Amino acid sequence: MFESYLKKKYLEVKLLSKKKKKKIAFLIGNTAKLEKSNFYFTPIRLTEKLIIFGIVVFDEKLVIKACKLLDGKIDLIFVDAEKKIFPKKNGAPGNIERRVRENIKISKIYVYKGNDLTVDAVNLLISQIYNKDLRGVAGKKIVILGAGNIGSKIGLYLLESGAKVFLYRRNKKKLKCIVDAINLLKPQNTREKIYIRDKLSSIKHADIIIGCTNGIEVINKKMLDSLKKNSILIDAGKGTVTKEAIREANIRKINIFRIDIFPSLEGLISKTFSIEKQIKKIQKIKVINGINILNSGKLGNYGDIIVDDIDNINRVYGICDGKGDFLRKMPSNYKKIINKLTK
Repeated sequence: MFESYLKKKYLEVKLLSKKKKKKIAFLIGNTAKLEKSNFYFTPIRLTEKLIIFGIVVFDEKLVIKACKLLDGKIDLIFVDAEKKIFPKKNGAPGNIERRVRENIKISKIYVYKGNDLTVDAVNLLISQIYNKDLRGVAGKKIVILGAGNIGSKIGLYLLESGAKVFLYRRNKKKLKCIVDAINLLKPQNTREKIYIRDKLSSIKHADIIIGCTNGIEVINKKMLDSLKKNSILIDAGKGTVTKEAIREANIRKINIFRIDIFPSLEGLISKTFSIEKQIKKIQKIKVINGINILNSGKLGNYGDIIVDDIDNINRVYGICDGKGDFLRKMPSNYKKIINKLTK
């Protein structure tokens, strides 16, 4: 059944690829949130250069089948590097990245972290919502229900931006450890800190409520009575808001969002290709008048010149001080060579 579904989806994407003249990328995600079918397909997405389709799996065996079926037929594979699948009977952890690397011989492999895409998507959304606010997210009361991997990372990010963050988790012992750790990790000059409150009291007058549980409903209709007029609900864990709360929020015109990771995925793909190009250019060195010309990203010796693109120089970024920074004042004997490079 899995192979037939995958073949059908691939043929659909292949036709679209020829029509749009784009390369094909296959995204393999994994999660501990078990479902009956052991897998589900993600929506087909189009970026500037790629057509992306993918699956989320709960079983390594499906990953092996997918790799054998698609290797060489698609251009790129992005695989979730986070180890979230339950351990096998022998205690060995599930590892879909390893299975992909073992079974893909032709298509190019890249890795990503699914949870971090969600964290980034939440932060981008909130930043955009308050983009016209003079203080941005600073001073906003944000309640995160579900202080696991995703909720904790979102909490730290928002705290660093000056938000008043309240974390909730049923296991109070783990919650205290997480809150203490975040307050220890936050920048020294960040005045705000993470707070612990019980679920109902923390929600009162909140600007944003974020559901970060693993699909467990934690935001209900009763909670909406405690919200301010312009409050926002965010479902970051797929299924954290009850149906009654969704209906009530829409009736009362409370903004309610279901996190879409696609903007973050587009950014990840762009960054991946960019660093891949940079690494190739870092290996190159040009020598002019006895002075080394290096690509950005290379740690140079004293006097080396760093440029934006060693194959097509447009800008000189600086002259190395030999310690990872640039000289603040240009030595007089460098002016001619830099003028030559930037003509």
